Formats: sequence, structure tokens, C-alpha cells
Amino acid sequence: MPKEDIAWYEKEEVKNLFIKASSNAMRGYHCVIAAPKLTFTGTNSLIDFINYLGVYLADDERRVLLVVDKDLRKLGDMVAEKLLAMKQIHSRIFDHVLPDPPKPTIMEGVALCNEFKPRLIIGIGGGSALDTMKMIFVLYEMPNIDLNAVMAASWLGLRKKVKAIAAIPTTSGTGSETTFIAVMTDTDRDPPRKTAVVCYELAPDFAVLNPDFVKSMPPSLVLGTGFDALAHAAGSYMLTMSHDFTDMAMLKAVEMILKWLPRSLKYVKDMEAKEKMQMAAFIAGVGFGNVSGGIEHGIGHSLGALFHVHHGVCVGVYLPAAIAFQAKVTNRFIPLAQLFGVLVDGKSREAILKELLVALLQFMEATGFPVGIQGITNRAITREEYLEKIDTLVELSENDFTTLSAARRVDRSQYRRIALAAYDNKVDGLMELYHT
Repeated sequence: MPKEDIAWYEKEEVKNLFIKASSNAMRGYHCVIAAPKLTFTGTNSLIDFINYLGVYLADDERRVLLVVDKDLRKLGDMVAEKLLAMKQIHSRIFDHVLPDPPKPTIMEGVALCNEFKPRLIIGIGGGSALDTMKMIFVLYEMPNIDLNAVMAASWLGLRKKVKAIAAIPTTSGTGSETTFIAVMTDTDRDPPRKTAVVCYELAPDFAVLNPDFVKSMPPSLVLGTGFDALAHAAGSYMLTMSHDFTDMAMLKAVEMILKWLPRSLKYVKDMEAKEKMQMAAFIAGVGFGNVSGGIEHGIGHSLGALFHVHHGVCVGVYLPAAIAFQAKVTNRFIPLAQLFGVLVDGKSREAILKELLVALLQFMEATGFPVGIQGITNRAITREEYLEKIDTLVELSENDFTTLSAARRVDRSQYRRIALAAYDNKVDGLMELYHT
């Protein structure tokens, strides 16, 4: 197919039509629910998964590519050893995983596939490893595909060379083990830009949720990925694209995160809390993955690209502003408020929203999460530096895939207002987003 200069979701005609097409009415016409076929959970989940592969892969198909973060190579080695010892399944390991995986790195993995010809690809790690796994899969199957033209409802006919893909997350937040989206850095574009590849066939066939794989996360990663999951659940619940199935998942995920994230942070060795957060992140992934990321993700992606802040921090810090901005056109913030303990009977929409924002900001502060951009500590961003780059920030945000799914039409001027309000995340400033 001919090469596109820009991704399909950056086209003006698509932006103008997509919100109408993603309304609740559209869900009665087109609604695919994608999730792993089998999800293995619990402390024995890896053994269960390998036992299943013993019957799933024929004798001449026992070749697996393991895609793993370099600093988690020992986990890849351990999985490879168990595959061979238990079911005589041979593995190769690709550990050249980079954040926001650039296309040349992905092509290294494709070259290994061309040599080894795996029938199964397993990603082990955080979001970057799982994105890398998915993109290696796509480009091995279809090396000449134009990724900028792959729309959400595309059917590519994958799984000709590779029988299945699987995900073993080592963080509790990205939800990539359930979703049909992958992000890569398209180095064919000048300048290089993040490209979101959205295709139902990217949903992993299998997921393994083993609490042993997340038990060594440092508190900063527990916090960042925990707020990534919260942004997935609460941010995507605000969207009009949501439906009964996703509502169920996202509200349950918010409930679990509010209960278990503080405990997971306070008690480092609390495996029950870690297991619950792992499941909460998975449930949030099932929910938001079948809707879209919210606009806190669009502007969060852009903040991360400009200032190199952890993804979960980026999306979490914009969540209050995203909720306040969209609350003008939807009542979907009210069930969220109830989960945060807000009593809603007899109160105005404005009062409920304000109490929700106060409760959300208090939760952020109580867990040690930065309450606004100014509170990010591992990469201090001064107001002057933020304002200097705000034009680029809003331009990148407007062209992010998630902009198309907003409950309220958002353009550059509105992204600027959101960006300014989120620097301090003061309640009065957030409420102005609702009023105007």
C-alpha cells in the first residue's frame, strides 16, 4: 500500500468526524470486544501456561521468541529454561528493548524472526517490551505494511507466520497485556514521531499474571504504574465511547486501585496488595483497551516526549484536568465521584465535580504522587520551561490518537487551557475548565 505522510488519526477530516462516529449510537452498529483468549493468574500461572503450550504447539512448532527488557534478562532466561525443560520448546531471546521503541530496534527483532522463524512470540516486561513484541510481530508478518494507515477497525490477516503472541507483564499499570494497541517511534518521519498502531489483531492471545514477576518493583514504579492504571480506568470511563462491558471493568478497576495502591506502596512485601494491583491493571486494560485512552493520555504522551518523564506520572498528573474539562458535556464523572466517597444525592453537578476533584487531588497527595506538573521531582519542570514548550506540547497533543475519542471536542486552544491548569492543579483553576 502507498506510504502515508501522516498517521490516519492526524488528518483533519478524520478529527471532524470521529467524535460523532464514536458516540453511543455507533456502539449499536460496531463494537468489537478484544481481550486475551486465555489469562493465567496466580503463583502457578507460568507453569500452567507452559503446560498449555505443550499441547498448543505441535512438535514442529516449538520455537518461541522471548522479547524482554535488558535489565530483566534473567527472567527471560528463566522462562526459556522452563520452556525447554518442561516441554522441549526452544527459545531465542531479544533484549534490545528501548523506551518508545524506535523502528530500527524493532527491525532487529524482525531480522531474528526471519532467521529463527518462531511460532510464538512472548513479551516479558513493562509497556515498552510488550509494545516491542507487538511491533516485531506485525512487521515480521507484514514487512511492507504502512503502519500510519492501520486504523482501529483494520483486519490485516496476521498469524500466518506466528501462531500466537503472549504477554507477561512485570509492572502493574500499562494494561498492554490485554490491549490491541502498540506505540513505536516512527524514525521514517522527519522529525521522528510516536505512532500509535491500533489493530484488533494486536491483542495478545495469552496473558500471564504472575505476582512473582511484579514483586520487586521499586515504590516509584509501583506509584507511576498505579496511576497509569487509574488514568486508564477513570480517564477512559469519561469517554462516550464506553459501553456496558467497559464500564463494568473500569469502575471495578478504580475501586480496586483506590483500595490497594496505598497498601502496595506502604507495605513493600505485601504480596496480596501486589496481586490485587496486578489484576486491577489488567481489568483497567480490558476496559480502556476496548474504548480508547482519554485525553489525559494524549497530553501525557506529549509531556513525556518533551520532558522524558515516566509515562504513568505524565498521564496521572493530567487526569484531574481531563475529568474537569469533559464534565461539562457528560455526567459520567458522577459514578467516579461515588467511588471516591462523594455523596451525590441532592447536590448540583458543579458541587459533585468539585468534591471529586478535591478527593482525587487528596488521593494523589496521600500516595506521594505529584499533585501538578510543578510537583514532579525526578525531572523538575519550571513554569518558564513549561511555558517555553507549551506550543509544541499542545500541537503534539492535538495530533495524538486519543484526541479523537474525547467526550468534548478538544483543539489546541483547549489543550493549552488544560496544560496551564495542570501545572498547579488547583481546584479553582480546574473548575474553570468545566465552566468555559
